[in-house]
Amino acid sequence: MKYNKNLFFRLSLIIGLLSLGLLVQAQNQKVWTNTSKLFGINGATNPTSTISWSVGNFTASTTSKADSLIAARATFARYSWLNPSASLIVDTVKVSESVSGCLSSTVSKLIEVYPLPSLTMGTNQTICSGALPAAFSFSISNYASISGIGNYTISYELRAVSATGTALGGSSTATVTGVNSGTVNISTTGWPAMTAGTTYYFVITNFGSEITATASNPAPGNLSSIDIAALPRTYTIAVNPAITAPSIQAY
Repeated sequence: MKYNKNLFFRLSLIIGLLSLGLLVQAQNQKVWTNTSKLFGINGATNPTSTISWSVGNFTASTTSKADSLIAARATFARYSWLNPSASLIVDTVKVSESVSGCLSSTVSKLIEVYPLPSLTMGTNQTICSGALPAAFSFSISNYASISGIGNYTISYELRAVSATGTALGGSSTATVTGVNSGTVNISTTGWPAMTAGTTYYFVITNFGSEITATASNPAPGNLSSIDIAALPRTYTIAVNPAITAPSIQAY
């Protein structure tokens, strides 16, 4: 039999692509706790079948059917997850089809569920006019300390008059990276001068992971302010009104 290099190359390429496809299919889905995510199958493959969805019991997932016009007889189910622990837990979404009493094999999709982190602020400060706020800290807890998601980016701003007001400029806006656990120390050195009789708000604006989405395996990504578990996430610094220095008079 004559050896055909082109045929061998093509077969190798096909096998490689199939293997890559299997690897992509095998990737786990990653979600935060409370995430609601839609899963679907193309029901046109077995046009008269009955679709059966189920989930693993570990995270007490809830489900609801979702209407869709994506494809003919496409069938979708939406699930949400809860992870009350401080570690990663794994759940599964399962689907099978049956036709006239014949049942297909069950196909599973693994779901990695990350707990929401908690933020706890320190004691609020009251300072005298002209003084610089003391350094303070906030703590982080209840998060998945595992490879690939143990690092977080925490953004915060200093705002005047209102916790929803415009952020002050310069060094009052910053980002802390690589935080894995415990306490984040905040230095107030370099903060802008604070106006007497005003209350300032140190506000956590974002808490996100450093993971980026890839192909069919998206990362949890950033948490919105609504998702941040522990409230309050606002630390206040009140500046007392300025007083006039007394004059010394001789009698």
